[in-house]
Amino acid sequence: MFYIIVITLATVIIATLNFLLSGELAMMNFLSLLLKTSIGTVSVIAVDGIFAFLIRRCLPSSLFNAERSFFEVSKKEFDLYRKLKIKRWKDLVPELGVFTGFSKSEISNPDDKNYLGNFLLEANFGVVIHLENALFGFLIAFIPPCSSPSIWIPVASVNFVLSMLPVFVLRFTSHTLQKLYKRSKRNGTP
Repeated sequence: MFYIIVITLATVIIATLNFLLSGELAMMNFLSLLLKTSIGTVSVIAVDGIFAFLIRRCLPSSLFNAERSFFEVSKKEFDLYRKLKIKRWKDLVPELGVFTGFSKSEISNPDDKNYLGNFLLEANFGVVIHLENALFGFLIAFIPPCSSPSIWIPVASVNFVLSMLPVFVLRFTSHTLQKLYKRSKRNGTP
């Protein structure tokens, strides 16, 4: 719900600022700018969805498995998330496990190596997908109704921030998951 509110408010604020700075203070101009900004918002969500689908369905799972050192979360990185007080706001970030059939909202089986490996796999996919979303939101600049820099730059910037928050949450959670996973491997649990 938090994301829906932020996205809606950001869309209205971007359109309003464009309207006020345009010098053409007519209601039709505002409605046109609101429509263009809304198209930008919907477009960035569509771009995010397309790339997420391609990453999830076209890249091999072996690139994202729990054994990949690339996804290792250092103590320093984990401490940064703690300084950002992530525990206070992480529940505001939507968990989209519904799309893959694997909820990451809680660790339900902390001793099962296979479960933890699958959790880390899904978290690693999520990190890459959200990083890609943050970086490629600028592609809406090539969609004519929202190609004005005063529209696509703020819309892509909001998308960047809203995409990075799940990366932080997933990386924060992965630190604990990685420790549990390594412990279950050492103990030889299933």
